[in-house]
Amino acid sequence: MFAAVFERLLAHYGLQQWWPADNQLEIMVGAVLVQRTVWRNAANAIARLKASGDLRTDRISALPSQRLEELIRPAGFFKVKAKRLQALCRLVAAAGGIAELERLPTQELRNTLLGVHGVGAETADAILGYAFKRPVFVVDAYARRLFGRLAYPCAVPTDDELKAGCERELKTVWRLNELHALVIAHGKASCGRVPACSRCSLASACGFARHALPASA
Repeated sequence: MFAAVFERLLAHYGLQQWWPADNQLEIMVGAVLVQRTVWRNAANAIARLKASGDLRTDRISALPSQRLEELIRPAGFFKVKAKRLQALCRLVAAAGGIAELERLPTQELRNTLLGVHGVGAETADAILGYAFKRPVFVVDAYARRLFGRLAYPCAVPTDDELKAGCERELKTVWRLNELHALVIAHGKASCGRVPACSRCSLASACGFARHALPASA
């Protein structure tokens, strides 16, 4: 099912080619800053860190809290995110740098990231997939909503089931990252909180859409 969804979404929306960033640290920082906000706001905060010369692990770790909070203010929840960014950057420093983290097997690296204050499964997997190029799928609200509706009226897949199914069928870093981006594009276009089933490219394969649409649709 997951591979078929990927192919249909790719045909409909085309390549998404995420994650926009100059280096691995920028992706890691972005994964924290985009929590509970839209990418535009996270990108604005990243631009401010770049402009000030502070988009470096040593600089972020050493910045006074108020200064870092001010720099990342456009991303929202800036007090919380400042603490999370500093915790993440201190982890990188303690590990001996990103290159040393890169040596870790995927599950060990995931567990290490999950041990950082404020880094949950979604953020950890985004860092793994986009910064470290590991074949993992990022389960987020868009994915839960889409695959839950596709499965209707059967039970909504758990996060672990979604993650395992996507990784088993799609296998490669490129396909898994593209699926994540495509699912978000689809969620914004038609599978939002209030679904627009009549214009959904997956409607014919969707249990929820079959229930919602009139027989003639």
